[in-house]
Amino acid sequence: MGQVTVHSSEDPGTIELVPVGPIHGTIVAPTSKSLTNRLLVIAALASGTSLLSSPLVSDDTDAMISGLRALGVAIEPTPRGLEITGSAGRLRPPATVVAAGLSGTTIRFLSAVAALVHGEVVLDGDPALRKRPIGPLADALRDLGAEVATADGHPPLRIVGHGVRGGHVVVDASASSQFATGLLLIAPYAEQDVHLDVSGLADQGYVQLTVGVMSRWGARVSSDPPGHYVVGAGVHYEAADEEVEHDASAAAHLYALAVATGGDVTVANAGESAQPDAGIVAVLEAMGATVRRGPGGTTVGRNAALTGVDVDLAAMPDQVPTVAVLGALATGRTRIRNVAIARGHETDRLASVAAELRRVGGEVDELPYGLVVHGGLPLHGGRIETYHDHRMAMAFAALAAVVPGVEIADPSCVAKTYPGFWVDLERFGLVALERS
Repeated sequence: MGQVTVHSSEDPGTIELVPVGPIHGTIVAPTSKSLTNRLLVIAALASGTSLLSSPLVSDDTDAMISGLRALGVAIEPTPRGLEITGSAGRLRPPATVVAAGLSGTTIRFLSAVAALVHGEVVLDGDPALRKRPIGPLADALRDLGAEVATADGHPPLRIVGHGVRGGHVVVDASASSQFATGLLLIAPYAEQDVHLDVSGLADQGYVQLTVGVMSRWGARVSSDPPGHYVVGAGVHYEAADEEVEHDASAAAHLYALAVATGGDVTVANAGESAQPDAGIVAVLEAMGATVRRGPGGTTVGRNAALTGVDVDLAAMPDQVPTVAVLGALATGRTRIRNVAIARGHETDRLASVAAELRRVGGEVDELPYGLVVHGGLPLHGGRIETYHDHRMAMAFAALAAVVPGVEIADPSCVAKTYPGFWVDLERFGLVALERS
């Protein structure tokens, strides 16, 4: 179906986990990348000085901080967190290109923010980021009054802002909900109320996450009916202090290790969350996991057989690799539906997951909208390519923890969202052998 391409011409080495049987332990997961980057933008646009406690420190959040600083926002680390002096929506043109690295949230959110700048902003990223679409967001920004040039609907972008007009705007978010989030984040600073219609999304969970954060920081947002959002013009963000909660997507990779090995992992800082990926625990339960929630966090384990599931992952497409890998270790068939959007992530995750599971003996049917994984087959060692995709590396760690000889290429790609991932696995007793 899709085409899989390894982007790097250099061999970044591999890491091999030595299976040790069921793993057990308690750990603190990283804080949320999705929330950290949303909060950074909101605090940067707010009036006054804000404090973000426990922000995620990763390549993606570093890219966002650097980009906002380039637009004139003062962001300073303190012992309590990040202190952000808001711009009240008045930003300056950057002196150089705003470099987003591999961060989709950074280039998409800051492309929208650039429409507020009276002057030219050029945004670019690493070669892999230039393959990710941004055309629908550019179209919507033009409708709001910005001049936008792209490379055939992809980065780099050149944006000249003239203020944001507001009014009715439509965005096709079938390739990424981040298009809608970027538009919503700047909408309080429009000249008129913004009426945003979001099409093409199978699930509005991440957009609703944005709405919740905006409302907490003083914006006036309504979302009725689903997919239609109205943001009040002139009702700006006010400075606030907020502690960033755990990253549900990162926690999912830790839970998967417990489920794969038949052990149990407690994520001490994982409580109730509006993050869509928090729904992964229900999927794991359906596959045979046990889940306990309490004041000490969330514990996921398994003491029975792992079985396949038929699951719609539209709300959490980042979990496609996780569920597919566990499906290969389960008995029966695992069908993952409604995730065509995953083809436009860091890599075409449907094609990439299918290719890598086949490499170690798995049987996978790749469909336009999802995957069917035939579990229960004998799996063997092999080199797993990760395509510069942090989720591929972390998801296949669950396989490497139970199948001897599985080597994961480019292990450092996890720094995008979870720099300490391999160190945390060693805390569970897993030995990580680095190979060049």
